[in-house]
Amino acid sequence: MLLDIILAFLIGSIPTGYLLNKYFGQGDIRKVGSGNIGATNVLRHSGKLLGLLTLLIDIGKGFLALELLWQGSGGRWSITILGSLVILGHIFSPWLKFKGGKGVATMLGVILFISTLTNAGIGHIFFVTTFSWLMIVFFTKYVALGSVISLTIATIYSFFYLPSLFLFFVLMTLLITYRHKDNFERIRNKTEHKISF
Repeated sequence: MLLDIILAFLIGSIPTGYLLNKYFGQGDIRKVGSGNIGATNVLRHSGKLLGLLTLLIDIGKGFLALELLWQGSGGRWSITILGSLVILGHIFSPWLKFKGGKGVATMLGVILFISTLTNAGIGHIFFVTTFSWLMIVFFTKYVALGSVISLTIATIYSFFYLPSLFLFFVLMTLLITYRHKDNFERIRNKTEHKISF
């Protein structure tokens, strides 16, 4: 289990946005915009293609870590541990002096994995999360707002349908919300960038 924990953290720690920008000659994404390595900042400063690739790969990290490492042993508790570690790896990447992304896409990847399990009620949580994110971002144009509110909705959903994973959702949502504190300060001051469709 210790090896699985380390591998989950290392998979999560891959700094996708940073690496893609460097590889395609777009410079250091940490030095532009919000300084974040996530898909939103990449989208704004390096274009739609790199933004989309960053999003998909970061989602893939969360899904793949659980798909490869979770063997069913330990039940939901092991999902909590592995899911938390892959997200923590993304947020505190050792390759970038423990300064990574905000964890939303990787969290979504973990939720996608959870949705592949066959228990009743589980399969809907990915749809609930992504649909609520899309609706909130579409109407407010604030990615941070959509991210935090959609994860809060997912957390409430887990209380009723995935009680064994409720603690995981609470802790990760609180952490990701904290990571967005600067965004909410800019929203309050009306200086946060809005996304364009």
